[in-house]
Amino acid sequence: MENNSAEMRKKAGVKKVLIILLAVFLLLAAAFFAYCLPYYHADPDARQGSGNAAYVEKGTADGSGGEVKISDADDWIFYDGPGKSQAMVFYPGAKVDENAYGPLMYRLAEDGTDCFLVRMPLHLAIFGKSRAGEIIEEYKYEKWIMAGHSLGGSMAASFAASDQEQISGIVFLASYPAADLSKSPMRALSIYGSCDGVLNRENYADAGKKMPRDFTEHVIEGGNHAGFAYYGPQRGDSKASISKEEQIIETADIIEDWLED
Repeated sequence: MENNSAEMRKKAGVKKVLIILLAVFLLLAAAFFAYCLPYYHADPDARQGSGNAAYVEKGTADGSGGEVKISDADDWIFYDGPGKSQAMVFYPGAKVDENAYGPLMYRLAEDGTDCFLVRMPLHLAIFGKSRAGEIIEEYKYEKWIMAGHSLGGSMAASFAASDQEQISGIVFLASYPAADLSKSPMRALSIYGSCDGVLNRENYADAGKKMPRDFTEHVIEGGNHAGFAYYGPQRGDSKASISKEEQIIETADIIEDWLED
């Protein structure tokens, strides 16, 4: 009888431990999905053309207009402009609808740099940082540029560090490298707004030692963290003194000038 009682107590103890472990797992899973599932949605105007293959024409002051074909793949949106030699792979910021970056991608493609706007699992680039590899393997360009906003920029840098032979440059929007690129031959461009309330300036300064030697920095006066895309205000951000349209136009102009250097 004593042996049976000891065995029963042992089984009850094991069962109790398993129940506790299951409860902890379920709590962690619930917390994970509670964090990941909500995300910043793109403003309706930013979604133009991204839902299906379409030609969108944008007029300019002199009456001319660049033609950009926007096509939708499973894991990215392709902005195919008049350029043929170089392309940019863009990683969105954490928990941001990729469509919010459509206006910036369109302006860059129109000016001659085709753009691939990448969709990320759960809207977090940390879970899809290697997706640029699929794009580079499928499409053929002479020059590839990695780019990203916030967490997307850090993950773009991690990919660039693993494929330095094919990546010639990287653009950080309110971001900094997670990987060490200090010995890389690639060029780097960093852009952030003077009113950015999300970017950790101390971490940004510390990450300077990880930047490539060929590094250029631009501060957009009056810009903030969320101003690089159309997804509304972001928690913790400061109010911008310029419009999103102004910030995106200036960002595109800075990138275009940097690419032409």
